[in-house]
Amino acid sequence: MIKLYGSALSRGAAVMVVLETLGLEYEVEEMLPRSPQTQTADYLALNPTGKVPTLVDGDVVIFETQAILYYLVRQYGNGKLWADTPAGEASIWQWTLFISNQLEVPALDMLLQVKYAGDTPDQSALAKTAEQLTRFLPVLEQRLAEQDYLCGEKTFADIHGALVLSWPKLAKFDYSAFPAVERWLRMMLSSEENKRVTARMRR
Repeated sequence: MIKLYGSALSRGAAVMVVLETLGLEYEVEEMLPRSPQTQTADYLALNPTGKVPTLVDGDVVIFETQAILYYLVRQYGNGKLWADTPAGEASIWQWTLFISNQLEVPALDMLLQVKYAGDTPDQSALAKTAEQLTRFLPVLEQRLAEQDYLCGEKTFADIHGALVLSWPKLAKFDYSAFPAVERWLRMMLSSEENKRVTARMRR
C-alpha cells in the first residue's frame, strides 16, 4: 500500500487530495513539519531534507510535493489530472511552477506570521507579503477569468495551487480584488476530496 509521511497540516494535504481524487488506498504516517520525527535517522534515510511530505510506494521513494503529484497521476491516473499532449503537459508544469516560484514563498510567509505570532502578527511583514502576492495574482486572475481550471481541465496544478493559496486565506488575506481566483479557490477547497482531507485536521 502507498504510504505517505506528512500531515493534512502540511504540503502533504495536496498529495492526499490527489490520492483521494484517484481513488487510491493509502496510509499516512502522521508527521508535522519541523517535528522531531522528521529528523530521525530512519526518516532521513527516506528524505535527506528532513521535510514532509515523502511518498513510499513499494521500492519507489519520492520527496518534493510536485514530484510526488506527478508520479501519482502518471503511475495511477490513467489520464486523470494530467494532459494528453506535450503542450498540455507543459501547461501543467508552467502553472504549477509559476505558483511555486512566484506565490508560494509570500503565501507561506503570511501563514507563518499568523501561526507563530499569535494575537500580534507583524503588520508590516504581512503588508510586505500581501504586496508580493498582489504583484503576481493578476496573472492568475487573467488565466482563471477565461476558464474554470488553470489548464482547461482539472489537473494536479489546480490541487497544488489551491493548497498554496489557501494559506493566505487562513491569514485573512482579502481575495476580493481577484474574483476569478477567489471563485477557483472556493471551488477547489469545497471539493469532496478536499473535505475528506480537511477532516483529518480535526482528528
